[in-house]
Amino acid sequence: MARVSVIPALPVSPTSSDALEWSFPSYLESEITTLAAWCQVQQQQQRVPLSSSAEDSDDDLDESTDDEKCTNLLIPPSLDGDTGIKKDFLDRLAELLCYRKDPSLITSTALIYSEREATIVAARNSTSGGKTWSDKDVKMLEYLAGVLERISADDIFESHPLPALQSTLVDYYAQRIRHHAKIVMSVEKGTTGLKFFKDGACNGVVSGHLGVHDFARDVEAISYSTDFYTELKANLTPNKLRRVVEELAHIRRPMQGAEAFLHVAQQCPGFRNVKIVLLNSLPARKVKTWALPKEDFSLTPQLEPKFQKEVEKHKNLHAEMVLMAYLLGRKGLYSEVFPYLGVSKKTCLLCGHLLREIGFFETRGNHGKCYSQWAFPHTLRTNPEVAERLQTAVQRLRDILWDEGIKRDVSHHDAEKESVMAAPVPPSYARKTTLFNSMVEDPRLLTRETEWLAMFRKRDREANNDRSFVKPSHPRDGASAPNVNTGGLKGKKADAASPAVCAFCKATCKLAHICKKCGVTAHCTLDCYRSDWHRHKFSCSLGRPIDATDYLVLACHANEFPLEDDAANKYGFMYFASGHDRWRLFKLYRRLVVNWSIDEDELRSAVEQDRLKEMLTFRCLQTRDPGMLRDMQWLKSEEGFGTKGKGPGLAATFEAAQRELLSPDEQKVPIVKLQPLEKRNALVFYAQIRNGFKPDVDEDNWISLGFCTAAGPESEQQIASAYGSLVERCSFDEFWNAMVESKMVELFRKYGLADRILRMRNFKDFMAIVKKWHQSVWELKRFTRMNVADPFRAVVVDYGFMNCEDARQRMQLRDIYQEYFKRGEDEMRLHEACVAGKVGSFLESVLGSLAVHSDLLRNPYPLENRPIMGMVPSSVIVCPESALGQVNAFERGDGEEVMVIPDAEDEAMIRWLHDRAAFLGTGLRKRYYSGSDGKVITQLAL
Repeated sequence: MARVSVIPALPVSPTSSDALEWSFPSYLESEITTLAAWCQVQQQQQRVPLSSSAEDSDDDLDESTDDEKCTNLLIPPSLDGDTGIKKDFLDRLAELLCYRKDPSLITSTALIYSEREATIVAARNSTSGGKTWSDKDVKMLEYLAGVLERISADDIFESHPLPALQSTLVDYYAQRIRHHAKIVMSVEKGTTGLKFFKDGACNGVVSGHLGVHDFARDVEAISYSTDFYTELKANLTPNKLRRVVEELAHIRRPMQGAEAFLHVAQQCPGFRNVKIVLLNSLPARKVKTWALPKEDFSLTPQLEPKFQKEVEKHKNLHAEMVLMAYLLGRKGLYSEVFPYLGVSKKTCLLCGHLLREIGFFETRGNHGKCYSQWAFPHTLRTNPEVAERLQTAVQRLRDILWDEGIKRDVSHHDAEKESVMAAPVPPSYARKTTLFNSMVEDPRLLTRETEWLAMFRKRDREANNDRSFVKPSHPRDGASAPNVNTGGLKGKKADAASPAVCAFCKATCKLAHICKKCGVTAHCTLDCYRSDWHRHKFSCSLGRPIDATDYLVLACHANEFPLEDDAANKYGFMYFASGHDRWRLFKLYRRLVVNWSIDEDELRSAVEQDRLKEMLTFRCLQTRDPGMLRDMQWLKSEEGFGTKGKGPGLAATFEAAQRELLSPDEQKVPIVKLQPLEKRNALVFYAQIRNGFKPDVDEDNWISLGFCTAAGPESEQQIASAYGSLVERCSFDEFWNAMVESKMVELFRKYGLADRILRMRNFKDFMAIVKKWHQSVWELKRFTRMNVADPFRAVVVDYGFMNCEDARQRMQLRDIYQEYFKRGEDEMRLHEACVAGKVGSFLESVLGSLAVHSDLLRNPYPLENRPIMGMVPSSVIVCPESALGQVNAFERGDGEEVMVIPDAEDEAMIRWLHDRAAFLGTGLRKRYYSGSDGKVITQLAL
């Protein structure tokens, strides 16, 4: 079961058709490294450079002395609520992988995470030669990955897994443990008189008379002893006390790390399938020296030789730079990459600056030292957006070294101050406009707002002494490492005793074939195993990463168009701008894969050799099928089609729609700024529907044009077909005006298409109100079909998500609602149960027993005199009772609803708004209006 793979640090070929090669400009590289050498020789308290391979070279010696002058960078919130434990996991794993005091072992870690899989990526500093990763590393990580998977899957253990994991990690980290024990003794020097040091455990483990496991347990025990700490404090100077405590903390890393690893597996369901990718180090390289301008630089005779020695050294690539380059060159900046890099020590000045300028990854902080032996990978295959960011970042890095280093006669203290970004840039919570979505909310803001609502709900429960809801076994604040709950790891005994079921045909029978690769999944026959392989491989141990071919084959068997960017690019779909052509190509692939059993290795080889077109036309000819022969002629006529072929793209489609449908003046306006909003949405929809596309679930039009009401894929296709006929008959102005006035149903009637929408469940009623507001159940349905961590605000309150304490409960709730919609059940029946406060009992009547406690499905309904209960208005005005007349006097937009609160609650509401704005980090915006009676009304907006 190979979960761990060792690969080159950078891909040797483009990862997508639009990839380009970014090169570190040689003139900038020379200037930066020379300036870094200048900064280093100006600093008096430098550490040993990376080129040293001495056993005792101290990569984090005296790091605590920097902490008072270094502030950790602000970490941007993750896309889910498990940010803290993921960050802790990455840092602890990086620390553990640096198992010997050797600069070449300094490690950085990253996480590519989805609800289906967790991929851990690790990199190390440049080495002077030899292997980056040893068999010892791979063996430990294979064991760790297996434990994480079993924990996350609630597997049954014969005994508690924590002691065994701790023992394995202590063995792995033993050399570092003995090193820190030796340092502790050298600092304490018998001053305290405590037996633990010279005559006890420390001396015993250093001399070999005491086993490293026993020593680790002893250190773990005394770390909770107040008497021990009191004796240290009474007999050691503050600096020595801090140093001893730090060294003991290093010794505790395996024991504490094991608890953190179990915790992340329990909290994050993606760890049910773990892959670990180890990047081979990039070799150090020679960089040409830049000539320092004499008028700006003046070295003393004492520093001149040292400077010349530094600039002539080969430049190393730090672990976090190798890791960042790999992630940027893989797919660019995308949502599944957790925006945090774990590090075994704080980053240096140059790494810290470059990470900040890229603006995606953060770390726990940096020590502020500037190393002359620093470089970034020379070339990188990536997308245009990342290439532009990299170019800007390295130019900015050069400017920083000039402005903050040279011109100020930089000192050690100045370097630290600059390196930690004394005025850190706060996270941006702005909304941006796209072609398909007018108000895309920053997912980080949505996550924090969900946390806000859940926090208030939790306070209400505690205030009411509600004990019926089961509390989680682990605190979410991560203040201390909790003991692992043994009961939570044993799984459900009923599952272990259940009859054996084939993973493919679901037949209850004797399972004759167990997958040899993973040793877990079982099938009743070999045929079932082979039939299930295209799906099972995603949770199996392939010994290689899942690739575009795997996704294409899975899509063919599922008869669902491949949505993965890699598969769409490599297999020619993106060559076509028309959805009709893309679907035709997919049907061709599906016939070859499903009906003609084309081997996936042949597909993979055609892509690698850039002979996709030749392979497809040859296979079509072999079949002698009339339809396939027509497809062959069609592909032959497409001159640029292939793995690297580029078509006109969607931009050309939208430009054509602009020329046809908009006035000459409107054609000059960028689409994202076209007003009114309905006209912009209609233009996007015309360009889509005429070219064989339909709105996706994350687009405005999926809601505003009623696609959300479709009971299933066939129903959604019927709605698209009806709209396709409508746009061919009505004018563009008629269409977007019908959107403004919620008269789309009338437009269907006007052009004789009423029968096409007659039997569409909920469509007509929904389209009559959607401009003003819509039921939150449609946002719930959207959430179950999107790969996002948190649902819309109204859904959080209405459907129980505010009651969830962790990601596992959130997933359980989502799965329940997903099953409801998958069955094609009526959405409005669920909405009616919601506003009646009976979601739990209703779902049990439809789905049977649920996997969650009924308390998890509670909401605050029913409420009296609340017309927006269970609804999502376009906007809500909350005003005190005494100001209602003045508010009504102002002209309001369509869809704006007024919620009146008693005057006695006005101050509390204003205080609540201020608290919420402070929590979200947005601040309150104020506007002032003069009423007819001369009174001024203050509007507060987040």
